[in-house]
Amino acid sequence: MFDINSLLNYLYNGQTISVCLAFILLYFIRDSKGAFFSLITAVFFLYGSLTQSLVYEYDIDFIYRYIFWSINDLIWMGCIAYFAIKDRLYLWQSIIGQLVVVLSPILQIFRLLDRHLWDLSYSDAIYKTTLPLINLAVVVICFLPLFLVLSSRIKSNKQLAN
Repeated sequence: MFDINSLLNYLYNGQTISVCLAFILLYFIRDSKGAFFSLITAVFFLYGSLTQSLVYEYDIDFIYRYIFWSINDLIWMGCIAYFAIKDRLYLWQSIIGQLVVVLSPILQIFRLLDRHLWDLSYSDAIYKTTLPLINLAVVVICFLPLFLVLSSRIKSNKQLAN
């Protein structure tokens, strides 16, 4: 069903490990909302790494992979929006995540149209540089609550010392 080499390659680039690390750190400092955001993101990153080789194997024509990844991103956005409304994760983190990731489905559909409908190659450079940056930005968003908690603790310790 999935190729272990694909999973290892995805884990090697560090994004999935970083998101899982963010979840573990936020869990241990008892920031449940930040940890839940990181958990949802880690689940989607792991799902992506497990299904990547399967999608590539069955999508010989390079059509359905772009639709699959767009739907995956939209479902992730819907999940974090739903849980932000239910107050299970930070609203600001959900909004920032959605603003960053909304570019991904647009870029996926543009890539599909560029390759198959227009038969051009305008999207090559944009696609290969922007998607990794979007994923990196999501990883950074997972760590933002950790930085906020640590900075507030440092400020409170300084105020107690004075």
